[in-house]
Amino acid sequence: MEINSLYYVYGLCTMFYAMMTYFFVRKADRLSRLLALLMCTLALQCLSANFFMLKGQYTDGYWWNMQSSLDMIAVPMYSFILVELVEPGRLKIRDMLLMEAPFLVLPALFIPTRNDIFYYILTAWAVVYGNFFMIWTLVQIPRYHSRLREHFSYTENINLNWLRTILVSFYVLLTLWVVNCVAIHLNVEILYMLLSLGIWTTICYFLYKHEQVMDELRTDVETPAETPAPALSELGRKIEQLFRESQIFLNPHLKLSDVAEACNTNRTYVSNYFNQEAGASFYEYVNTMRVDHACALLRDTNDSVKVIAARSGFNSPQSFIRTFVKVRGVKPTDFRNSL
Repeated sequence: MEINSLYYVYGLCTMFYAMMTYFFVRKADRLSRLLALLMCTLALQCLSANFFMLKGQYTDGYWWNMQSSLDMIAVPMYSFILVELVEPGRLKIRDMLLMEAPFLVLPALFIPTRNDIFYYILTAWAVVYGNFFMIWTLVQIPRYHSRLREHFSYTENINLNWLRTILVSFYVLLTLWVVNCVAIHLNVEILYMLLSLGIWTTICYFLYKHEQVMDELRTDVETPAETPAPALSELGRKIEQLFRESQIFLNPHLKLSDVAEACNTNRTYVSNYFNQEAGASFYEYVNTMRVDHACALLRDTNDSVKVIAARSGFNSPQSFIRTFVKVRGVKPTDFRNSL
């Protein structure tokens, strides 16, 4: 009965990971390619696991450990995705090969020699490696969000708040995986595979919605030395004109590069203006302007909060209300009632 259930679970996982491979491989961005690589690896691992479920083999200690050691090849691929999320473009092919090397060498030593010491070293290294990147990611997420506020006027589909919850789920999975590696039991394997499938369904949903920010955050395309630096006061007048007269802030997807292009300069100089002269991050500056515009609409029109949010440059009513409360200290409806 357990074997039949495991066959079904592996078949279900194989189909899901294969579908996700096809789905993400069609997208051209780097993050999607890394995710497609991982999904393809997981699909092949689930497919190969079916060949180990032969009578007298799947519950055999050596065959179980061999399958587990091959499964660990995917561990660094998880970290590739985490690094690409919080520091887009940082990871190089050489780095990925070095991170993958122990997960290839140790199985290559364990499988022909059948020496369990190599397997236990691999398992311990996978636990240390996984914990390190989970903690590293939790530290890097606030830094990533800080960089976003310097370049973007919105956070929808680019922030990583969802990733914190996923990482907590991964801790549960990591614990269950260690138990699965040490205690050979089919029910543990079934539970582990089903939880993995549920978590990856959620992750793929968020990653599909996630917008790529690498081009906006990268600094190697900037050439400030080749572009004469405008006086901050002169640049400030141009920016003020864009915001006060042209109302560029009404663009719900406004980015720092858009302002730099409109001012015929580069992002470095525009960023310096906001940090040194405006005294606020780009995100704070733009959204304060949006809230001021919304206040005028709340005072002069009878439009609903949803309509005013859209007319003020916000991507959603929820984002509008959250930002309005932060800037004004009250909800938009309370502000209108106070008038």
